[in-house]
Amino acid sequence: MTPHRLACARAAATLLAACGGQAEPRAAPATPASATVALTPRALEITGVVTESATVATVPETFTTTGEIEFDPARVVVVNAPVAGRIRRLGPTVGDRVAAGDTLATIESPEFLSGVLGVTAPRGGFVTAVGAAPQQLVTQGAELLRIAAVDSVWLRVDLYAEHARTARVGVPVEATAAAFPGLALRGRIATVAPGVEGATQAVAARVPLENRDGRLHPGMFADVRVATGRTVRGILVPRAAVIYEGSRRLVMIAKDSTFFPSVVLLGPLVGDRVAVLRGIFPGERVVVSGAYELYSAGYAFTRGAEEEGDESK
Repeated sequence: MTPHRLACARAAATLLAACGGQAEPRAAPATPASATVALTPRALEITGVVTESATVATVPETFTTTGEIEFDPARVVVVNAPVAGRIRRLGPTVGDRVAAGDTLATIESPEFLSGVLGVTAPRGGFVTAVGAAPQQLVTQGAELLRIAAVDSVWLRVDLYAEHARTARVGVPVEATAAAFPGLALRGRIATVAPGVEGATQAVAARVPLENRDGRLHPGMFADVRVATGRTVRGILVPRAAVIYEGSRRLVMIAKDSTFFPSVVLLGPLVGDRVAVLRGIFPGERVVVSGAYELYSAGYAFTRGAEEEGDESK
């Protein structure tokens, strides 16, 4: 929706309220406690709001949990001192990004003809550990630092209680990182730890993810959805219909020319659509274009808000 259309929508709602029209909050069918906003057919035409009926389908059953992006251990290399000697210079520190061929350190050594040897990076990536310091005497083979490539990363998935028994190698996983809402990260569980990790008190499953554009950084947290292998009946809506507001997921419900928000519990993505496991009834019309602008008008009541504490169950 363009800024011009948004301004027109707000103006239309304001005029209706001023004239005693339907923009005044009123009870909507099946949601008597909700405050709705109504637009005339002309206002709907100006704003370009588009709605679509929610359809019912059988979708994979899933559960939600948390996760974190980590370095792929297979993509970590250890840089060792090629000769014994004294470190004259050690350039990068933890967190620095280096390119393949960059000089990482210089070592003064009588074993080398010129007396000084440059140590270069065997691959590009981020420095994850430094095991030496300038002026330090090192033996041949001593660890200088570690470099982790990030063209592929791990997603660590935290499995709690009965979910630890459900997840297994090969199970599909879908995640979203808070930094990139709407971007679906898909993969399959490659490993499941044999026991509980002390820090999280969860069983850790790990999912390899491609990261050639480098947008995923270790330490990023993610919301994760894991398939159980069973199916459930769910309602499908276009992904464009979903409003992201912090940890909340909402859609705008349309009844004739009135609109109100509803909190939803999302299931898996199915192409360009997403399954809604709670928060929409079959046949209800949802806003697929202009939802954010309508939601920004403000509402005294949001359907399903009282159930938000149960969404993780």
